[in-house]
Amino acid sequence: MKLQGVQQTKWMGVLIFTLAVLIFPLIITQSFYLTHATFAGIYAIIAIGLGLLMGYAGQISLGQAAFYGIGAYTTSILTVTMGWSPWITLPLALIIPGLLAFIMGYTMSRLSGYYLAMATLALGIIVHTLLVEFRGVTKGASGFFGIPQLELFGYTINQGVPYYYLVWFFVIIVLILSLNIVHSRVGRALRSIHDSEIASSSMGVNTGKYKMQVFILSAMFAGLAGWLLAHMSYSISPSMFTFNASILFLAMVVLGGSGSVWGALIGTLLIKMIGIVVHMLGGKFTFITSDFEHVIYGLILMLVVIFVPRGLFPTAADWINSILSKKSTIKLDKPSVMKARRFDVKD
Repeated sequence: MKLQGVQQTKWMGVLIFTLAVLIFPLIITQSFYLTHATFAGIYAIIAIGLGLLMGYAGQISLGQAAFYGIGAYTTSILTVTMGWSPWITLPLALIIPGLLAFIMGYTMSRLSGYYLAMATLALGIIVHTLLVEFRGVTKGASGFFGIPQLELFGYTINQGVPYYYLVWFFVIIVLILSLNIVHSRVGRALRSIHDSEIASSSMGVNTGKYKMQVFILSAMFAGLAGWLLAHMSYSISPSMFTFNASILFLAMVVLGGSGSVWGALIGTLLIKMIGIVVHMLGGKFTFITSDFEHVIYGLILMLVVIFVPRGLFPTAADWINSILSKKSTIKLDKPSVMKARRFDVKD
């Protein structure tokens, strides 16, 4: 059985994952781990969108941090400066990054591969510079403070368990939406574009249209993550949305497997677990600093590209499938052997 068979939408897997999300705060009650789990959910939203863009549309983006920052600053400016409700700013935190992605994708529709990666890298640099220099609106490098908490039906969603559930609620929605896209006609078109854009065009697939759509969707996912970040942290700064953040998201997708929605999610969780381990070791060994974490991520990227270029999830799925197929072959062969032996005895 190929990986595509494993990737078919299995709602049982979604249900099991949802139950694990619900049970986690009941087992792990320390605020340190809950905070990291909440951040993992925020990053997972971005990684899933980037995974769709890389693994299915075959496009590399180094500017997801820009869309992430635009979503965060959109809600921050509107809620703090203009006094809007955070829930009213949610659609705008999705639409504005999506609109920017549309403009960028339309003007650079002929770019692909590394050329598109360089263009998105330039976008990230431009957005970060604007966030720092446009002090009258963004408050400059010092950051934006006083972002209001979320309230729902008179209940304040504080950091900890309430915000954890809110973030992962959105993660599960994004996961289900992405799985539906992948296993729809649009997903098949995206896979054909990834395999060969020329062949897809010759078969009548509107490659530009589909690449534009998935690019916009990935930007909107990043904007949603930025909205969640802003109302969790209560303060944001341009340092949160640098090129390093884009590389971190890229590492999550590459580690888990860009050709799988589940791979992007698993890669995010693994990267966050590695970050927690490095943080804990930093308290025991003085030579392990915050920069050491970036060294680990770089080493992971290098090893994955060399030994498991498809990512951990697709490779593990193929390995499990091969074991299961061997077992099924052995079971099928046993009755035939027994029948042959009985036939020989009768003769």
